[in-house]
Amino acid sequence: MKIEIKTLIEKITLEFDNEEYFRKIHAEITEALLDDLNVKGVYYEKGNSGIMLPALLLKNSIISIQKESDASPLFS
Repeated sequence: MKIEIKTLIEKITLEFDNEEYFRKIHAEITEALLDDLNVKGVYYEKGNSGIMLPALLLKNSIISIQKESDASPLFS
């Protein structure tokens, strides 16, 4: 499972081994996209590193979700 976030300058890929963590991050992304004040964000952590994705970055990106590792994205 993975979520790809394409901005004007880079592509960020969030990969998941755990369905529960995937659903948590997906819900946080949805919440950030619906935030009128643009103060929410998503913190994705894998291993020893993490990345903060603020609401405005997410709102100005193309987000693709891929549930199966060998399937094409649901949306792109």
